[in-house]
Amino acid sequence: MKKAYLGVIFIVVLLLAACGASGETTKKASDEKQASKKAVLTIKDMAGRTVAFEKKPKRIVALTNSDMNILYALGTTVVGRQTQDASGVEADALKKVAEVGNTHDLNLEKIAATAPDAIVASSEQNLKDVPALESLGAKVILTGANSVADIKKQTEILGELVGQPKKAEKLNAEITQNEKNAEQKAPQNKVRALLVLGAPGSNYAALPTSLSGDVLEKAGGINVAKDFKGVENFPQYAALNVEKIVSADPEIIFLMIHGGDEKETEEAFKKEMKQNQAWNSTSAVKNDQIVVLPADLFGTNPGLRIDEALALMTDKLNQVRK
Repeated sequence: MKKAYLGVIFIVVLLLAACGASGETTKKASDEKQASKKAVLTIKDMAGRTVAFEKKPKRIVALTNSDMNILYALGTTVVGRQTQDASGVEADALKKVAEVGNTHDLNLEKIAATAPDAIVASSEQNLKDVPALESLGAKVILTGANSVADIKKQTEILGELVGQPKKAEKLNAEITQNEKNAEQKAPQNKVRALLVLGAPGSNYAALPTSLSGDVLEKAGGINVAKDFKGVENFPQYAALNVEKIVSADPEIIFLMIHGGDEKETEEAFKKEMKQNQAWNSTSAVKNDQIVVLPADLFGTNPGLRIDEALALMTDKLNQVRK
């Protein structure tokens, strides 16, 4: 009898907990619906989040260089920016803009001091930081790009954010034209290439699903790592498989340096290539076709400077065919 009584209590507790959870879900949905009704602007960002603004944002913090590059091209300004600037925005235009850290090292105190209405951050690195950023009283928009098409989507979203959708359309039309230009200038006989992301203590092969991999294919390259399996927390990149790479025989190897001392990473990589017997058998190493790509165009999303990335990649591939 006692066991039956305890069983009834257990079931009642479960039912109450379920009702509580259901109530919380219903309340959250109701709150979101009410916020949407009051909104003057609703944006679906690149993390799939729906963000509603009750007033048009005027004070914007951009935590990535690509976002700042696009925002200035749209004719707006920001009150806070990434500390390490590689945006391509004129330095004079940024003199009064506060430096607020980087996507992987946010300075919440400095961000708060800018009194932002909106914070534009990285979908890959800052999703976990959204609650902390929103606690500052700002709405958060997450962006990112693993393809040229993604950069167009990023431009479209930021155009909505600052009320410049037509200007965003124009910028995207220019990107499309640059893609066509790269396709027309690409070598007819495609070039076998390997893209290596080099960081202190580790190297990865960029896959076609990465931004640099997409640029390579548009510029007339064949990615020799296209069938490699992406690493678990870094799916656009794969561990280097020297045996498969040697078998594919890349004609050119591109090195993208991310973090650490760039010169040191470059020298260590080239030394390994030339001293390792397996790497030494590839056409790229034999012909000294190891190219270090500029970090501001390939180590990160370059935003609207994607035209420069496409042009540079096309030029390097054509040089192999000369």
